[in-house]
Amino acid sequence: MKYSLESKTVRPGLAAYSFYRSDRHPMNRPAPPLKRHRSVSAAFLGKLVQRLIIMAIVVVAIMIGYRTATSPSTNNADTPLITTSPTNSAKSDAPVVAPSQAIEQSNPCEAYATAKYIMVSISKRHLWACQAHKQAYDSPIITGYELFDATKTPTGTYKIYGKHTNVTLKGSDQLGSWNDPVHYWMPFLNNKYGEYGFHDATWRPGNPFGAVDPDTKDASHGCVELPLSTAAWIYGWAAIGTSVTIES
Repeated sequence: MKYSLESKTVRPGLAAYSFYRSDRHPMNRPAPPLKRHRSVSAAFLGKLVQRLIIMAIVVVAIMIGYRTATSPSTNNADTPLITTSPTNSAKSDAPVVAPSQAIEQSNPCEAYATAKYIMVSISKRHLWACQAHKQAYDSPIITGYELFDATKTPTGTYKIYGKHTNVTLKGSDQLGSWNDPVHYWMPFLNNKYGEYGFHDATWRPGNPFGAVDPDTKDASHGCVELPLSTAAWIYGWAAIGTSVTIES
C-alpha cells in the first residue's frame, strides 16, 4: 500500500526530521536530513560589507599618517619654534618691556581724562597730543640744552597762555643770542629766564627732530621746537588754557 505525503504526520527529530504513518507504524527508511541553503544575495552582501569595512580602515589609517607627517608640531628645520619663555628664545637686543610700560607706549594718553592735553618727554624727544584718553597727534621734538638752568626745558605742568603767528623771537643766554622768525608761537611759561613755549624751527637743516641730544649744544635755548607741520597742527588744535606736562 502506498502512502501519500498528505497522509503523514511530520514531527521534528534531534538531527533531522522524520515522519510516521498516521497509524504510528515507523517507516523502514528514515527521511533524508534537510539542508539549509544560505541565500546567494545575502552571502554577496556580507562579503561586500566586509570589504567596505576593510577599505574604510585603510583610508582612516592613511589620513592619520598624513596628518602626523604634516603636523605643525613636527620639529622641521624650516618650521620656527615659538616659545613664551625669555630664557629659551633667541638672543635679542630689544629690551624686555613690562606690561605697564607696554600700555604706556601703546597709548600714553590712557591716564589722562582731560579734553585736551599735551605731553612732552625730554628723554624720548617726543610730544603727544591727547584728547579724552585718546592720542590725537604725536611728533618728534627738540628740547633745551641741559647744561644750564636757563637753557633747560623746564619740567612740570603748565598752560598755554598765548597763540601768535609770524613773530620774531629774540633773547640771549649762556649759548649766545638769537633773533629767529617763526610761523607759530605758543608760550606756556614765563619765569626769571624769560618765556618758554612751542614754536617751529625752519632754520634747522635736514630733519633733526627727535634726534638732537639735549646734552649737546645743538639743542634749543629751552623752548620745545617742532616741525613746521606739527606746529601748525598744534596751533589749530590747542586752545589757550590747554594743559602741558613736560617730563624728563
